[in-house]
Amino acid sequence: MLGSSLCQIYQKTHEVYALHRDFECYSSCTADFSLNLLDSTKLHKVFDQIEPNLIVHCAGLTSVDECEKRPNLAYENNVAITENIARFCSKGTKLIFISTDQVYGESADHSETNFDLQPVNRYGETKYLGEKKCVEHSPDCIILRTNIFGWNVKPSKVSSAEWIYYSLKNGKEITLFTDYVFSPIYTECLGEIILYLVNIRFSGIINVGSPTPSSKYEFGYKLAEESRFDHALINKGLITDHNFVAPRIKSLTLNTQKLAHLGIIAPDYGKSIKKFRQSKLGL
Repeated sequence: MLGSSLCQIYQKTHEVYALHRDFECYSSCTADFSLNLLDSTKLHKVFDQIEPNLIVHCAGLTSVDECEKRPNLAYENNVAITENIARFCSKGTKLIFISTDQVYGESADHSETNFDLQPVNRYGETKYLGEKKCVEHSPDCIILRTNIFGWNVKPSKVSSAEWIYYSLKNGKEITLFTDYVFSPIYTECLGEIILYLVNIRFSGIINVGSPTPSSKYEFGYKLAEESRFDHALINKGLITDHNFVAPRIKSLTLNTQKLAHLGIIAPDYGKSIKKFRQSKLGL
């Protein structure tokens, strides 16, 4: 989802090369390469061919429950592949690693200065290990901890925000959690911030998300309001009443003060939702 969104944004002003695992590329780009990112030989060959000056690494196994059920696959996708990519990022290639808010886990301090992270599930653990591989092999990298939402270009994929949107559009009742809070940001908004960070030559860890936290229920309510759907279709629920495969933390809020100190004010979740809807309508 994020990769295709970034291709659409960046290909207007840059040469964009998409590396993916599908038989076909679903995004607009200069050229695309279908390969297994664990294959060092093929990956090195592609890097030598395109000579990238910027790599945005957003591939991975993002299903929290799937990571819990298949820990070896989670390690391959979130750690081994990340290390493989980081090894090939020379001084002339800036690496950006898309991490997650899940790395904070039970830590009370969700800021970048906190190094005592306590992820509670395999997804958070493997993404945190991926961060360490980036720093080890590409010290000048940018690590973005975030929580994104957007539109999928692959017909078989439906994101959480899309599920909410289409359910309400079709008049279906849904239940959203009031006790699960996060700092979501629309993919295109994140893409703009990424370029700004590159332009100011930023390196290190940075939280990128809505400065105003939102519960899943508040997010859905705002989406319904913005889209003029019936928000009465949204029922209130509690994450504590739901039996997930992987453990969940009820608060995934991100401290975005460091981002603000750089002069970057990320949109709050309401503005992100507005852009999300505008993009769907082609506005």
